[in-house]
Amino acid sequence: MWRATEYIIVALLAGIALPARPGPALPAHFDAAGTAFFRQTNGWEAGDGATSVPLSGGRALWLFGDSFIDQLDPATGTTPCLFDARNAVTVQNAKDPQHPVTLRPTDGGRSFFRPPEAPVGEPWPCFWPGAGFQRGDTIWISLMEIQQTPEGGMWGFRNVREYWGEMNASDLKSVKYIKIPGLNGIPFLSGFVADEAGGCVYGFGNRRRATESDVLVARFPLADPTAPWSFWDGRGWDANATNAAPVTRASSTSVCVCRVNNKFLLFSTEFSVACDQGRRIYLSTSDSPTGPFSPPQTIYTIDDAVSGHHPFFYLANAHPESVNAENELLITYCINGYEPCVPTCVNRRANPDYYRPRAIRLPLPR
Repeated sequence: MWRATEYIIVALLAGIALPARPGPALPAHFDAAGTAFFRQTNGWEAGDGATSVPLSGGRALWLFGDSFIDQLDPATGTTPCLFDARNAVTVQNAKDPQHPVTLRPTDGGRSFFRPPEAPVGEPWPCFWPGAGFQRGDTIWISLMEIQQTPEGGMWGFRNVREYWGEMNASDLKSVKYIKIPGLNGIPFLSGFVADEAGGCVYGFGNRRRATESDVLVARFPLADPTAPWSFWDGRGWDANATNAAPVTRASSTSVCVCRVNNKFLLFSTEFSVACDQGRRIYLSTSDSPTGPFSPPQTIYTIDDAVSGHHPFFYLANAHPESVNAENELLITYCINGYEPCVPTCVNRRANPDYYRPRAIRLPLPR
């Protein structure tokens, strides 16, 4: 007899609508080996983001936002309280997957990606990387330019514009930055799915709506990502991003969309901006990039805790290239300390585990 969790997994991926049920964790489980991957002791050592881009030759790029690079004190196992890079990139090799190589910027700065107008070494403006994909010998990475401004609300920054970071897959050194016009301020960082038959790539983004967000989808030619995009308006594809219509609603601005077994999987997290707030990771599915998506179902409830408190957590990212021998999909999520419940900075040092991604595994139907 099937267990209830097995029914839930198969039902979700088969597109069977299940009622929204934010109860206890259901099918996913903690992945110790995947979590250990992020406990590096040189190069990139801690940070958030953890978006992966599968590359040819069994490699993968790992893209991070704010990061600590070569900052770990081996004697104490601590880092400074403040990160030293606004983004970072590591390369994972199939022959030695637990020891990725950190890519070093060629401009003498700490961050691998830098807006063309930004002075070397200055923290603003900066790039935060989103999703990416490889086409031929070219890697395309979505980059959101962030500018410090009082208009940024409680965080003090806002999204200014979006770029492509174009990289050569062979050398992984130089980056060409290309502005992506006409997005109407919508960050399309949540996932790219190539449709070889249709000759296009679907790009997913989201637009904040209070503590939730509308999930939007655009498309552009697979042969030329710099060509004009079109946006789903609820009935068809429109050249004007102001007419973009949501395909579903997410519980926060943390959204990831990928395709597995011809199903579109949308992962989102419960709203959290401080300790002891949201803890759940949700999954919705669809047969089509434009929906409809099934009601969100809880697949995991994080259990990270310090002194009885749970962390600020966000960004549940799926990694379809990393399905293990047990047919389980790798999913990562980020934590960002336990403030204000538990201090992060003590005697001007911090525990890097308070700012390292975690890994879980979601069983897939065979």
